[in-house]
Amino acid sequence: PRTPSEWTPKRIQALRQALGENTATFGARFSRSGRTVEHWEQGRRQPDGFIQREFERLEGALKRR
Repeated sequence: PRTPSEWTPKRIQALRQALGENTATFGARFSRSGRTVEHWEQGRRQPDGFIQREFERLEGALKRR
């Protein structure tokens, strides 16, 4: 399994796009704004550990589809 630090901006964007969500909808999953998601995807900010673990959960669910 990947470690939380492996959540690169491109990987975050790929997860969001795989879910078919815009930045606002994706951010709302984590009680964050679309602007915050944009910052993650631009590499300006890194999501916290809890959110990164949620990314792992979502990514795993997508793979099981």
